[in-house]
Amino acid sequence: MDLVSSEVLFTVVIVLTIGYAFVNGFHDAGLSVGNAVASSSVHPRLALIVAAVFNFIGALLGQGVAESVAVALVEFPPVENTVLLVLAAGVFAALVWNITTYLVAVPVSSTHCLFGGIIGAALVFGVVTDAGLVFWTLIAPVFLLPVVALVIAYAASRITTRVLASHAPKPLFRHSRFANNVLSASLGLAHGVQDAQKVGVVMMIAILAHTDPAGISHDELGIDWPVRILIAVALGLGTFFSGWRMVRTVSVRMVTMGEPVKATVADAVSAGFLFVAAFLLRLPVSMSYLVIASNIGTELGTPRPHVRGRFLIPVVAVAATALFITGLLGAAAAVPLYLLH
Repeated sequence: MDLVSSEVLFTVVIVLTIGYAFVNGFHDAGLSVGNAVASSSVHPRLALIVAAVFNFIGALLGQGVAESVAVALVEFPPVENTVLLVLAAGVFAALVWNITTYLVAVPVSSTHCLFGGIIGAALVFGVVTDAGLVFWTLIAPVFLLPVVALVIAYAASRITTRVLASHAPKPLFRHSRFANNVLSASLGLAHGVQDAQKVGVVMMIAILAHTDPAGISHDELGIDWPVRILIAVALGLGTFFSGWRMVRTVSVRMVTMGEPVKATVADAVSAGFLFVAAFLLRLPVSMSYLVIASNIGTELGTPRPHVRGRFLIPVVAVAATALFITGLLGAAAAVPLYLLH
């Protein structure tokens, strides 16, 4: 591949990655503010503005998730065009599935979209992956932590319901709405911390492949500040321009989070798990699945729980197949690139 085509390919990967950061914010914003909006704790437009600001701030924080992802993702060869082609196909596949799931209003793990697409493309090019490391670092946490979150949300909901049963509703709801506003901002911050690092690793791999002919070293995959800022802006803008499809699915149709105390408990559990995963466990997790699990657990802990299966079943089906679908999409996008290169 000559210099001109290499420059073009590098530019395509960078543009796709920025586009993915924007779509990520657009796709997930409703999940971070959904409970606050559904419980009338905050005006919808103000909720998105606050979420955009805190996503931007969160995207500038932390490095642990990026380091874990860098080690586990794939072992790229010291061949620039191979690396860039894999990333182009993988990020394109993630974009396609993220946009598709948004249009049908079904939440999906952006983590699985991105890494599934890249791994699928990498296999076409014969790039090596450590299956065990990929599973325990990139796949298992996305599924296991929401199960724990559901159990904790259930317990917290049961305890909260009993403790607050005798309190006057008006002051209780007023305080709960204030707390939920704070927690909604925290979810935006935590989402920025988590997802910006995942996208940042992909962009840094592309930059190192393009600028360092000696190949990519895991020790060099810290996210540079220009990359952080670029991704933070894209993630924040995507959040700001987001819509309400996911809110209706997760906070209204699947379970109804209109009661402020219930919404506050669910958001507290979700935000707590996101921060623990980012700063203590240093593992990538899905805000989508944590919010869904926390909402369901909180609902199950109420005296008369009601979870609507016809909205939950499509979410579970997509969650179970997202990694494989994006892997297939990544492979499909990579095949013509492999044949042409």
